[in-house]
Amino acid sequence: MTVQEASVRLDVHPAKLRQWADRGQIRTFRTQGGHRRFSAEDVEALLSALSDGLSPEVDLLLSAALGRAPRQSGRRMVGQRWYQGMAPDSRERSRQVRRNLLSLLVRHLRGPANPALVLAEARHEAREQGRLAGKAGLTSEDAVRAYIFIRDTVVESVVQMRAGRERGRQPDDMAGFYRQVGAFFDEVLVSYLDAFSEART
Repeated sequence: MTVQEASVRLDVHPAKLRQWADRGQIRTFRTQGGHRRFSAEDVEALLSALSDGLSPEVDLLLSAALGRAPRQSGRRMVGQRWYQGMAPDSRERSRQVRRNLLSLLVRHLRGPANPALVLAEARHEAREQGRLAGKAGLTSEDAVRAYIFIRDTVVESVVQMRAGRERGRQPDDMAGFYRQVGAFFDEVLVSYLDAFSEART
């Protein structure tokens, strides 16, 4: 997409979009003539984050931690036995589920108007992840390891996000923060294991 096309889709001024690109908040490519281009997938991901009330900075974190350029988490994941047992299309869907769970956890921690709806969406995503694990024929042990990896990767990302916002000042109510995260993933775990068991049978 051109700068103009992407800015219209995102409903922002082209100068703002260029600023986000210069900061690395959305990937940009150059044509042979040196013109800036954006992938439609990246624009839609950013649009989704903005629609959820997330800033481009948060979307950058989502992408860096779980998405298009996973770096550390990606290298760890490739070496996992459960990951190797999944077909390429299931791996891609699994990546998207992890990204969705991170976005939902951010919304959960922000105190949404309808917290039950956010948790229902999280349970739905967890069921999809459990179904993928079951269809891949993972053992119960590997399914639990896959869940732990997903949970830890998402939590690490949220902790990084929180640390970035609180740099230079005292953190507030860390115990409450971890209770919220724990409650979210308790809901996720039950749904994940239910779907995994159903898919195995």
